[in-house]
Amino acid sequence: AVVSTQSTGDLRRSIERSSKERDSLKSQQKTDGEVAQKLAFELDELRKQSGLLNSRHDSMVRSLRAETKIKMDLFSALGDARRQTEELSHKLELKSKEHELLKQRFAEAMAVSTFPTSSFVTSTTASDTFYSANGF
Repeated sequence: AVVSTQSTGDLRRSIERSSKERDSLKSQQKTDGEVAQKLAFELDELRKQSGLLNSRHDSMVRSLRAETKIKMDLFSALGDARRQTEELSHKLELKSKEHELLKQRFAEAMAVSTFPTSSFVTSTTASDTFYSANGF
């Protein structure tokens, strides 16, 4: 009878320990399940954020490409405007030289014109002399 009482006590303690271990394992399993759900939710949120960041990145890349193209077009237009300015400046310089040359020729033509020395002409203007010298 002593052996069976002792065996029964050992069995009860063993059952109680097993029951406590089972409860502990169930609690741990429940906690692990909650952690797994939380991690799955966080992973899903990170994937969403990653998708948004990738979308923003792509949008920024497109914007930068468009901006770069606009800048390149502007620099090209600036180069064209500089070339046109240089051409116009050169043409203006040529016209200015041509104008100075014509003024000089006109002054020479006026200086070379002789005024009539006859006594019956009392008043002769430079324009009269120019017109008569050139056959007008």
